[in-house]
Amino acid sequence: MQRMRTGAGFYGLVFIAGFITFALHEGGHWLAAILLGHEAYFGLNSAGARGAVSAADHAIISAAGPAVTVVQALIALALVQARGSAVGWIFLFQAAFMRFMATVISLFNPNDEARISEWLGWGPWILPVIVTAGLFALLAVGVQRLNVSWKTLALSWVVASVAVSAVVGLDMIMPR
Repeated sequence: MQRMRTGAGFYGLVFIAGFITFALHEGGHWLAAILLGHEAYFGLNSAGARGAVSAADHAIISAAGPAVTVVQALIALALVQARGSAVGWIFLFQAAFMRFMATVISLFNPNDEARISEWLGWGPWILPVIVTAGLFALLAVGVQRLNVSWKTLALSWVVASVAVSAVVGLDMIMPR
C-alpha cells in the first residue's frame, strides 16, 4: 500500500486545522451557553457563559466542546474510511491531539473532561483518559487506512504543537 502524500501544503493544513479545531471546540461551548439562555463569550482557547450558571448548565456547557471535537473526529474518520481523505485524516489527528494536550494540561488546570469526570464522582482522570484513548483509537484506524508513516505523524505532532502554542498565545491577548 502506498503511503499518504505529504508536503508543505499538507503541513500548512495541519497548522490551519489546529485553529479550526479549537474554533469548533470553543464554538460548542459558546453555542451551548447561548442555547441555555446565557450571555456568552468566545475566544480561541476559551468560551462559555458570563456570570452565574447553575451546576447543570455548567456541565452541559463544559461537555459541549468535547462533544463537538468527538463529532469532528467521527466525521473525519468517515471521510478517511470512505474516500481515503488526507484532509479528513488531518482533522482526525487534530481532534486526538487537542484532547491529548488538554488532558496533559489537566495536571495544572482541569480540562472539560476532568471537571465532568469529577462531577460524576469518577475522579479527575477517568473521563479524560477515556476520551483521549477513544480518539487515539480512531486515529490509529485512520493511520492504518492511509498507511501514515511515523515521519508524517512526528511532523504533524510538531506542527500541531506550534499551532496550539499560537492559539494559546493569541487567546491570551484577545479581548473578550
